[in-house]
Amino acid sequence: MKQVLILNITRMGDLVQMGALLSRLQEEWPGAAVDLVVDRRFAAVAALLKGLRQVIPFDFHALIDESRAVVKDVVSLYQDMKLWVKPLTECRYDRIINLTFNRPSALLAGALGARDIRGARSAWDGGMVVDNPWMAYFCDFHQFRRFNRFNLVDIYALGGSGPGAFSPLHIMIPDDDRAWARQILAGSSQWVAVQAGASDVMKAWRPHLFGLSLARLSQQWHGGFVFIGSAEEDATIAEVMRVYREAGGRNPVKNLAGRTTLSQLAALLAECRSLLTNDTGPMHIGVAVGTSVIDLSVGHVDYQETGPYGRGHWVIQPELECAPCGFEQVCAHHACKDRISPTLVADLLLHVLKDMPSPSHVSGVRVYMSDVDADGLGTFRLTLGTESSVTAWYAGFWRRYWYETHTGICSKLPAPDGPPPDARQARESIQHLIPLLETACRRADEICRLAGQGPRSLGQLKRLQQEQGVEQQRLHLVGMNSAATAPITAAFLRHLHSDNVKGLDRLARHHAGAYRTYLTRVLDVERGLFGAPETDVCVTSNLRPNMRQTKPAQRAA
Repeated sequence: MKQVLILNITRMGDLVQMGALLSRLQEEWPGAAVDLVVDRRFAAVAALLKGLRQVIPFDFHALIDESRAVVKDVVSLYQDMKLWVKPLTECRYDRIINLTFNRPSALLAGALGARDIRGARSAWDGGMVVDNPWMAYFCDFHQFRRFNRFNLVDIYALGGSGPGAFSPLHIMIPDDDRAWARQILAGSSQWVAVQAGASDVMKAWRPHLFGLSLARLSQQWHGGFVFIGSAEEDATIAEVMRVYREAGGRNPVKNLAGRTTLSQLAALLAECRSLLTNDTGPMHIGVAVGTSVIDLSVGHVDYQETGPYGRGHWVIQPELECAPCGFEQVCAHHACKDRISPTLVADLLLHVLKDMPSPSHVSGVRVYMSDVDADGLGTFRLTLGTESSVTAWYAGFWRRYWYETHTGICSKLPAPDGPPPDARQARESIQHLIPLLETACRRADEICRLAGQGPRSLGQLKRLQQEQGVEQQRLHLVGMNSAATAPITAAFLRHLHSDNVKGLDRLARHHAGAYRTYLTRVLDVERGLFGAPETDVCVTSNLRPNMRQTKPAQRAA
C-alpha cells in the first residue's frame, strides 16, 4: 500500500482546496493511505475532508511564539520537534507533498525525507527549494498574474499527483449538524448566506454596499439572510444591517458569525441557496457543499487563482489596470471596491435565486461564470464586460503552453486565433533575446569548462561570472518586458537560483542547464507564436527531450 504525507499548515481555504488532490491520489494509487499534517487551529476543517487516513495536528504558531519569546532554549525546541517527527519518519512515506511554501515546512519535509518530495524542502545550505514543476509554477505566477489561468485547486492536484479526471470539491457534513442547521433556518423557506468581512481588509467589499445590495434584493425576493464569519466581524455586520434597514430591507436576518463550529458552518451553507462573499475560507466550504457562490473579487485577490472552483459559481471583478493589485502593495484608495454596484450584485442574486435574466448592461466590472474546461480543469468564462485583447490572447496561449510542458499531454483547448495582438513587439523581444541567450549559453559553457579544470584560473572565472551577472540583468529586463516571454523568464530566474548543488563545477553545470532550458523555451515560444502553420500544433511536439524532463528545483520567494 502506498503512503502519502501532505503538509498544509497555513489557512482554512487551502485545506478545502486540496479536495481534487485527494481524489487524484486515489485515482493514481487506488487504496493509498494519505495522512495530513495541519496546524492545530484548522484540524476541525481537515476532519471534514474525504480521503485521509489520519489528521496530524501540531501547534505550529505556539512553536514560533516560543522560539521568538525564548520560552524554551533552542535545544529543547529541537528535541520537542524531533520527538514529534519520529513516528512520521518511521512511516517511510512514498511521497511527501508540501503545500506550504515557507522555511519551517521545507525543513520539516526535508527532515522527514522521501524519495519523492513535491513542494518546498530544505536545501543542503539551509535554504529552500521546490522540486515539482507545478509547485515551482505556483511560486512564479505572481510575476505574471494576468496571464495565469490555473486555479490553486488544479495546481495542487497536478503537482501533488498528476493530470486526471475532473473532481469537484467535497467535504463531509455530520448528520447532527445538518439537523441543527435545518432547525436554525426554520424561519424561512429560502436563505442566502452572507460573509461581509474577511481576514484582510484589502479583500473585503464595502459594508454599506453589502447593505444596499441586500435591500434591493429584498424588494423582489422574500427569503432570509444569514451572516457568517468570525466574531471579529460583528462591527462590519452591524454596519451592513444599519444600511440594509435604512434602505428599506425587511427580510428575516440571522447573525451567526462566530457562533458555529466549522461543521455547523458547512451544514448551514449546504442549506442556503447562495453565498454572497468576499474571497474567504468559508467561500471554499460553500463550494464544497454545493452552494452557488457569488465571489466579490477585490483588492489583491485574483479569482483565477483562488476563485470558486467547478461549475455554477459567479465572480465579479472590477475593471481597473491595477486590479488585482500586488500582494505586497499598500493601496491608498481601494477604488476597485466602488466599481461594483449594489444593483449588479442584487440582479445577479436574482438570476441565481429566481432564474431571472442575468445582468446584461453594466460598466466598470467583469462578470465571470465558473466552469470546467476540455482538459478537466477549472475555468472562468466571461459573461459581462471586456478583457484586454492582449491579456485574453496570452492567457489562452500560456494556459496551453504550461499544461503541455508540465504534463507532456496535448491540451484539448483550441489555440488562440491568429498571431498575438502585439505581434510586432513580441517578435522584436524574442529576436532581441535569442542572440543574448546564445552568447550567455556559450559563456556558461566556458565557465563549466574552467570550473572543471584543475588548477583553475580563478581570475578568468571571476571575470566571466561578473559578465554573466550583467547578462542576467539584461535578460531579466528584456524578458520580463514582453507578454511573449515574461512567464518563461520568471521560470528561468527561479531555475537559475535553485542551485541546490555542492561544488563549483556542479554549480556551473546547473547554471549552464538553466540557460539552455531558457533558450529552448524561447525558441519553442517563437515557433508557437509565429512559426507553426497550424494554430493547434501541440507544444509538446516541439519540446526537446531535455525540456520535457526538466523538473526545476526552485527557491521560493
